Amino acid sequence: MTRKEVLVTFILGVTISLSANFQYGFSSTYLNTPVDEFKDHFNQSFVKWGKNLSSDNIDLVYNLISNIWFVGFFMGIWLSPLLNDRWGRRVGFLIGNSFSLLASCLRALSIVTYQPEILFVGRLLASVCTAVTYQSNILYLQEVSPTKYRGFMSFLSEICYAGMALLGMLLGTDQVLGKHLFWLLFVGVPASSLALIALYFLPETPKFLLIVKKDRVAAEKSVIYYHGKTCDTQYVLDEIQLEAESEKDEASFKQGTIDMFTIPHLRRALFLSCAALQNTVALWSLLLNSTQFLQDADVNDWDKQLSKWTSTAMALFYFGSTMMASAVVERAGRRPLLLWFTALNMLSIASFVVFAELRNSVNVLKYGCVFSLIFYGFTYGGAVGPVSWFIPAELVPQRYRSLNQSLSYAINTVSVVATTFTVIPLYNAMGSYAFLVLYTAPSVVCIIYLYFYLPETTGREIHEIVDELKGNKKKKQKVYRVEFPDLGKKPVEGV
Repeated sequence: MTRKEVLVTFILGVTISLSANFQYGFSSTYLNTPVDEFKDHFNQSFVKWGKNLSSDNIDLVYNLISNIWFVGFFMGIWLSPLLNDRWGRRVGFLIGNSFSLLASCLRALSIVTYQPEILFVGRLLASVCTAVTYQSNILYLQEVSPTKYRGFMSFLSEICYAGMALLGMLLGTDQVLGKHLFWLLFVGVPASSLALIALYFLPETPKFLLIVKKDRVAAEKSVIYYHGKTCDTQYVLDEIQLEAESEKDEASFKQGTIDMFTIPHLRRALFLSCAALQNTVALWSLLLNSTQFLQDADVNDWDKQLSKWTSTAMALFYFGSTMMASAVVERAGRRPLLLWFTALNMLSIASFVVFAELRNSVNVLKYGCVFSLIFYGFTYGGAVGPVSWFIPAELVPQRYRSLNQSLSYAINTVSVVATTFTVIPLYNAMGSYAFLVLYTAPSVVCIIYLYFYLPETTGREIHEIVDELKGNKKKKQKVYRVEFPDLGKKPVEGV
């Protein structure tokens, strides 16, 4: 590929990533920094409609609207195999973004009509759509990328997510749009519209066209579109065909699900995917509640502004480290990056617990909680988030790819829901030690499993990775040189 073609592929990757991750990242954080403003708005809304709610009930409404995201995301996960596998990644992307635009309109409408119920519906609809578009996004990035750039391209998804999460934090501050909730939520309308327009012009992935649609001509055009005219299209298509031949039999959704749990190499791929994703669970509680956790640790300096800006700084370091890690992922490898940064990520949570508990004895140590959250964002963005979210697509062949995503994402969402709904009451009951029970302990078990069983996927074709999980890891053939006197000094290569 020429430099120009690499640049075009990069721009296409960013376009694909933003089309899914604006809604995902923005929706993860827009409720965090303006938490007081949203609660005031809910109170005004109920007063306007003749109902007076206590502060505890207002908190309940806020938490219900905030956490309904995970319920909708879980529902949307199961739409992905239907849309992305049956009708194609492009169709799933377009349908998801169409409803995402509707959801953005509903959220803004809820503010001017003073009806929190509409915000509830809009957030629920957005989460269902995002579950579909995010999986479409990962499948797109995995299937349109040249093998040597697959890790970097997949990192673009997390870079865009981190950037949009940071944008949500920044826009929600008092200095920007935190005091203007309508305009804060209206931001999603033009963003979703642009994503829909951009996706309309993108062709389907070459792997879907060749393996599922059996259309080699269209697949060749897709390869040229995403890889450039100078690429060896026949070699790319032959490699895709090898992947297709590794799993020839077609299966229904039901049979595919049974296969994921009964066929050893598929079951191992699912367990590895779930183990990697388990390490991402803590992020959601911190994105939604980091300001509250810091205030509970007495970080209330500057009229509570320090706790709010620390949450924003965490998102900033998350974004920055994701950018840096994307530059080294192809050289350092997925496996070492994931293991090292996961270990450091667990250390950041443990340090928050230490500082939060010791600040009762030495007050100045409460600022260690600030450092711990910022370090958490840095280590999460360095590999925990990016690699964990795209690794499920690298461990299984084409026809199980969306299904492995759905199953591992669904299990992860159940874990997220369980911890998100229990972290606040458990935190109130036992303090910051709740983090050790909910996050650190499960992550220790998962990182041990990953250490022993996770294969390196960097620079390898999918069929090679699948062969290793099957236990059929092929030894590299040695190339040696033989000289024959009658052929002069010209060496002949043999195998």
